[in-house]
Amino acid sequence: MRMKQWKKWTAGASAAVLALSLGMSAWSSPVLAATTPVAQHGQLSVSNGKLVDASGKPVQLRGMSSHGVQWYGNYVNRDTMKWLRDDWGISVFRVAMYTSENGYISNPSVANKVKEAVAAAKELGVYVIIDWHILSDNDPNIYKAQAKSFFSEMAGLYGNLPNVIYEIANEPNGGVTWNGQIRPYALEVTQTIRAKDPDNPIIVGTGTWSQDIQDAADNQLPDKNTLYALHFYAGTHGQYLRDRIDYALGKKAAIFVTEWGTSDASGNGGPYLSDSKTWIDFLNNRGVSWVNWSLSDKTESSAALLPGASSTGGWSANNLSASGKFVREQIRAGSTSIDSGTTPDPGTGGGTDPDNGGGTTPSEPSTPANGSLVLQYRSADNNPSDNALRPIFNIKNNGSTAVKLSDLKVRYYFNNDGKSGDQTYIDWANVGGSNVTTTSAAVSGSNATANRYVEFSFSNAAGAIPAGGQSGEIHARIHPSDWSNYDESNDYSYGSTSFGDWNKMTVYDQGKLVWGTEPK
Repeated sequence: MRMKQWKKWTAGASAAVLALSLGMSAWSSPVLAATTPVAQHGQLSVSNGKLVDASGKPVQLRGMSSHGVQWYGNYVNRDTMKWLRDDWGISVFRVAMYTSENGYISNPSVANKVKEAVAAAKELGVYVIIDWHILSDNDPNIYKAQAKSFFSEMAGLYGNLPNVIYEIANEPNGGVTWNGQIRPYALEVTQTIRAKDPDNPIIVGTGTWSQDIQDAADNQLPDKNTLYALHFYAGTHGQYLRDRIDYALGKKAAIFVTEWGTSDASGNGGPYLSDSKTWIDFLNNRGVSWVNWSLSDKTESSAALLPGASSTGGWSANNLSASGKFVREQIRAGSTSIDSGTTPDPGTGGGTDPDNGGGTTPSEPSTPANGSLVLQYRSADNNPSDNALRPIFNIKNNGSTAVKLSDLKVRYYFNNDGKSGDQTYIDWANVGGSNVTTTSAAVSGSNATANRYVEFSFSNAAGAIPAGGQSGEIHARIHPSDWSNYDESNDYSYGSTSFGDWNKMTVYDQGKLVWGTEPK
């Protein structure tokens, strides 16, 4: 039955294919959808710790969350969602239905906004998250009976659609734990949903405002199509939460960031756009789906809209907050629902080839004259005594000919403080993290500032740096094997958190030193 209905629905979606009007600015006219996300990906499921589409291919959803529909429900409607699809390129929309705070428990009529959003998502061909938004009611078991009744109704109404995702506990908090309260609750609510909907994904919040994903990863739910929520705010949450994501992914636990903000955890402060970019690059590199908080005109940093912005879309740059402009750009950068030709890839200095991991594709690369390459560097944090080295670097080509990245090697030098070994990770790379490899070796004639280096190499698929172009950023992370702390203050290559030309990292072209000074 589901397949017949799905085929009927996608046929209707295909008939609604739209074309981009050429020659108009991205702000003066919406970028129209060439195909809808649901028509492209179909029924979602979880496989081997990843969200995958109907063909079994990993899929990353990017989109927006409403604020509480009891306050800002005017922004939850078909026109706004259509604008978000066509102009921003969203593939998913999250409907935040608070339970307390004048939400569903005291005002069940707010569920009508959920139904309105699902109807719009079905028509527009985008995925929709039905969010049971617990917050001040910190323990999901407080309203477990109501949750089971609500999700039984939702599954009965929408279990035959391929675009519905259930989020059954937004942010458990107040000392409740995964094994003590959250997992038992999730088992019951999941069984309620599965009685009417056997396969649509279910997202479960985790402890400490959906930050304790490591606990869920260690004791996962038996339902095969379950994902675990992680929430972050860029001004408050940093590397330790990214490390938890890596831990959970290593346990084959599927992660969905159903809420993140450019502000601090209060919704204000900032916006911290550099920290937000670090987070988004990290998530994109791992294919983790994400939804930004929030689509509202509330006077706080995390709101995407400025006060008084239209509740039916059609926003110009003047209607968006600094956060909204940034998030729109990040969604568009990875969207398959907009004309990718309207959004140039930042930081490459030229066009990109989607088949080579994002590397630039100039014609006939050749070796430049010695001295035409420049390496820029910054540290991803300003704490020289934690358990990680976090170099970020970019290679500029000031020469007149293109350079194959596979001809280059880059070295970062440090003193390992007597550690027994080290582990290196590529958190993100503009050329594709899988196209960058690392090796660690001892420095010949080592001294107090450098007794080891990590060398970065590039595969052929990384492409080339065009004349006048750049590689784009490579984000690396180096840990001691025992994850104890380093002292970076005496490391040869350690430097500022601001980007700049840096001659204490070296670049080699076909084995020849072309940039930087080796430690002596």
